Amino acid sequence: MASGTNTSTSRIAVLVVLIPIVIAAWFAAPWVLPMWRWQNLDVEAIAREHQSKGYTKDKLATEFEWIVYYNPRGGRSSGDPCPYQIYQSTPAWKSIYPDEADEHELMVRATVISEQDGEPISKMWVGVTGGESFFTVKGWRLPPGSLGKPNGRPVLVFQGFSLAKVDISKGITMASQAKMWENDDLWEERDDGFSPPTP
Repeated sequence: MASGTNTSTSRIAVLVVLIPIVIAAWFAAPWVLPMWRWQNLDVEAIAREHQSKGYTKDKLATEFEWIVYYNPRGGRSSGDPCPYQIYQSTPAWKSIYPDEADEHELMVRATVISEQDGEPISKMWVGVTGGESFFTVKGWRLPPGSLGKPNGRPVLVFQGFSLAKVDISKGITMASQAKMWENDDLWEERDDGFSPPTP
């Protein structure tokens, strides 16, 4: 009888310890695992939907490394749904899609979201000056309008742990260059319907 009671008590103690651990792991998972990507990103379906434009599952699986620039149209409080621009892409976009536009020295506006939670890079990481607004990320580039994001703009799904800030001294130089490069905000075919609020 005493032995049975001890066994039951041990099982209850194990459950009391395990339940909070499981709950904590469930809430912590999006911080360390690509939960959003596993649940929402169907590369095969995206490839089928955009196959007429040359997108294939293999090409969509290409892993890129980018430098992205936080440069919202109309300022920080404008509500720009695509506040980031691609400053540099490795490999070059045209090397994967030869029929697409050459994006060398072209600032390409994009939706940038994390594979972990589907959210953009937090504004708390963005500095006040242009030199503090550059980041390196690795991930996958999806066709414009994918995942219900604004049309006309590619979607970059980045690996959460790849996010790093560019050194401010390099960022200052890049911000100056970005002002001199062509900007696809002026391309009618890439219009996403957003207009900055008037002051």
